[in-house]
Amino acid sequence: MLLPRALPRFAHRLTIRLRGMLPVYTHDVSEGGFCADMLQPLKPGTAVEGSIAVGGEELPFQGEIVWTQRAAGERVRGRYGVRFTQVSEDFRRRLEAYRKMQGKRLVRWFT
Repeated sequence: MLLPRALPRFAHRLTIRLRGMLPVYTHDVSEGGFCADMLQPLKPGTAVEGSIAVGGEELPFQGEIVWTQRAAGERVRGRYGVRFTQVSEDFRRRLEAYRKMQGKRLVRWFT
């Protein structure tokens, strides 16, 4: 049975820079994390550190890969989800302000 999401997701294409990797772009973002595409996604449970470009500013975050979805094999582009484990209050305020300015809430209520 599918459960309602704890935090609503919004369809924002933001740049993510993970330490030591090429930039990627988000599919959706919430206060709890984001979903993005990457060549050879990292394994679930991997800690990540990076920044997200919100409104022209780079906001640092720490997170954890919670799921991955590969199309086929290990060397194929895949989608992954990150849960924020540490962000500043300023990060949350700026993300909320950006979200209100942009809109575009995803109509996906269930996981």
